[in-house]
Amino acid sequence: MKHSMMLLALCAAVSLSAQTPLRLHGSTTVTAALLPHQAEIEQRTGAKLELRALGSASGLLALDSGLADVAMISTPLDEVARRVNEKSPGTIHEADFHVAPVGTVKIAFIVNPRNTVRHLSAVQLAAIFTGKITNWRELGGVDLPILVVTLANASPLVEEKLLGGSKITAKARQVPTANQIPPVVAEEPGAIGIVSAAHARGKTSLVTTDAEIVTPLFLVTKGEPTAAARKVIDAARAALVEKTS
Repeated sequence: MKHSMMLLALCAAVSLSAQTPLRLHGSTTVTAALLPHQAEIEQRTGAKLELRALGSASGLLALDSGLADVAMISTPLDEVARRVNEKSPGTIHEADFHVAPVGTVKIAFIVNPRNTVRHLSAVQLAAIFTGKITNWRELGGVDLPILVVTLANASPLVEEKLLGGSKITAKARQVPTANQIPPVVAEEPGAIGIVSAAHARGKTSLVTTDAEIVTPLFLVTKGEPTAAARKVIDAARAALVEKTS
């Protein structure tokens, strides 16, 4: 009888563990990259995933406070930590975290579907984002002011890889999460948005270009990953590598 009850308790614990999702919170870019592979990752690992797109900084804070098991970030940890600590000094200590790169995603450029300009060179894009070109007429389009729409924390990557260290125009409209960029571009006739390829969807048109920019994707744990987190990290890396190879 005693052994039977212990077996039942063990089964109940295993069942509860299987039903408790592994909480992955953070970057909308990482979320968008993982969502198409969620079922595959869950099947490979036997873990149920809870993906919440909150932004890299919010995901890291959720991990630090115990509200998440894994943080998803699309910016190197030192940069995310710097942004958090600028607002709340001493909040994040980088040494507390383990960072696992799981893949990359290309940066894409989207315009309003009514815009007839659908191809821009890297040089033209740089001129747009630095504010040297301010009207679509200068690029063969209609007489319409250009509105640059970008993620608030994505500027360093674009400035380094595309603008040669120059700053994105101060007139750009910055939004908190990448999910908000396509709707703004869809509503504003003169808008051009900087997004990850995973977000290049909705009622917008993709710009073809010779500009090649990729952003890294990371999964972060507080301390060394648990066995469950390690399985998810490995499965996510395998899925994303297979997608881009």
